[in-house]
Amino acid sequence: KDRPNLLDLLPDVEIFHKAVRFPLEYDEICDVSRARKALDSVMKRAPLLREGKTPWTTEGGVRAYRSWIDGSVQPYFLAVPKNYHPAAATQYRVDIFCHGRDEKLTDLNFISGKAPAAAEDHFVVHPYGRYCVANKFAGEFDLFEVLESLKKQYRIDENRIVLTGFSMGGAA
Repeated sequence: KDRPNLLDLLPDVEIFHKAVRFPLEYDEICDVSRARKALDSVMKRAPLLREGKTPWTTEGGVRAYRSWIDGSVQPYFLAVPKNYHPAAATQYRVDIFCHGRDEKLTDLNFISGKAPAAAEDHFVVHPYGRYCVANKFAGEFDLFEVLESLKKQYRIDENRIVLTGFSMGGAA
């Protein structure tokens, strides 16, 4: 609590635990190898965060934020631009890609998916959108929460935000 900048990044660790806990708690199908990889990620990120080291913020990959809607931790994928430098004054474009509907999509399946490829000069974000609700209801608002999370950590050009998607994600 005495390091709020690190506290804001705690969801980046918690998401892996949540992704494994939910299938066990709610009797969902759980791929054991994916669960083990998620738990390995917790065990790697937690000590780094405690030490104040957060390499995933410049490397990209699975990220998360705490939703103001219900306090839950929600995942997203982030590809950091290849030319990103934290000290640069550059404002970056953000491309947001919303996935289509998938009734088998869970936090664990989502974070076990393939991360988007890094672009040379802009961020690429794939929000989870809360299960398979096709970016509706709370999932619709998640997009705005992902953007707010990004704005706290990176210089985002609000005039260059691109929204696209596939299938029901395209309807976003």
